[in-house]
Amino acid sequence: MTKKVLMLAAKANMIQQFNHRNIKILQDLGYEVHVATNMVDFGSMSAEENERFKQWMIDNNVIAHQVDFERRMGSLKGNIRSIKQLRQIFKKNDFAFIHVHSPLGSILGRLVAKQYKVPTIYTAHGFHFFNGGPKSGWLFFYPLEWIFSFITDTLITINDEDYALARKHMHAKNIVKINGIGVDVEKAWTVTDEEKILARKKIRKELNIPENSFLMSSVGELSDRKNHKVVLEALRMMTSEQRQNIYYIIAGTGANGDLLNELANSFNFGSNFKLLGYRSDIHEINYASNLSVFPSFQEGLGVAGLDATVDGVFVIGSNKRGILDYIQSGINGELFSPDDPNSLKILIINLLNIGGTWNKFEFLKSFDDTNIDKTMILRYGGYGK
Repeated sequence: MTKKVLMLAAKANMIQQFNHRNIKILQDLGYEVHVATNMVDFGSMSAEENERFKQWMIDNNVIAHQVDFERRMGSLKGNIRSIKQLRQIFKKNDFAFIHVHSPLGSILGRLVAKQYKVPTIYTAHGFHFFNGGPKSGWLFFYPLEWIFSFITDTLITINDEDYALARKHMHAKNIVKINGIGVDVEKAWTVTDEEKILARKKIRKELNIPENSFLMSSVGELSDRKNHKVVLEALRMMTSEQRQNIYYIIAGTGANGDLLNELANSFNFGSNFKLLGYRSDIHEINYASNLSVFPSFQEGLGVAGLDATVDGVFVIGSNKRGILDYIQSGINGELFSPDDPNSLKILIINLLNIGGTWNKFEFLKSFDDTNIDKTMILRYGGYGK
């Protein structure tokens, strides 16, 4: 009889962005993989990417189940509907275990799994409570995570702060840490300087950015949490002479695009500021940049910043959990408080001569995706025997 496993998240983007390799690992271990998620209201990715993901599941023999999870923590009516849909899936399939993601998906998934006596692996992609975080996160999410940890077989954390907190306060049978989803460090380090120079010229030509200008880039959703606004605020605090040769680009989609454009235009920076939308050539954008800025208020393990430093770009990042894990001040980047544009301004001014070389840092090898995959193989291999 074929072993079955369920991968579950409230929104499809959580599966698409973080679990392709996990699905392949499970299939290599002999599991029939099912996915339960919302593929209609699919989260922070483009409609085209959502269609590609659905096709990828078809091509790779993944059995998909539509569950109408609502946004954020959902409504009582919506969550009851989602629970009923999940129960139908569990009734028809005898799962060896389930792997849940996202706050809402993990809570509803663990509830139903408990009812059907199915073990649960839960990956916390950054707890919604953290040092320096809002009190609302501690008042609402901490009690929920604490209560549901009692019915969690394995809790996977993805940064040092969450791991320490989970070891001290949570009650899952097993608590482990991985370095996010990992990035392909070894492959990144095979890219030659000549290839990077060509990519740099190509991107700058496409975006009409002068070869001798100082290019800063950010990657991420255009949202309050990603906090791109603070970069523009820092630039606004400079003199026109200080910023005359600076360009700033952001790759990502989201609701704050108009706000960011208005802010840039408010100090005559609009012609040097570009919103690129969704891009599939992030590595090339990194190579084209003198500096990467990752100003988020909150991250689990910010992959965009990690990608940039693995690509050899100097990174200014927030002094927050998940970013602290891979930026060593003065070595591969600098840290600043994400609500302090003046400190960011000073850092940028001090770094205006940086760029032109790409560095490799040995400590980043621990973030290579092969190391994460080895841990997941061990974890998955312990179930369904």
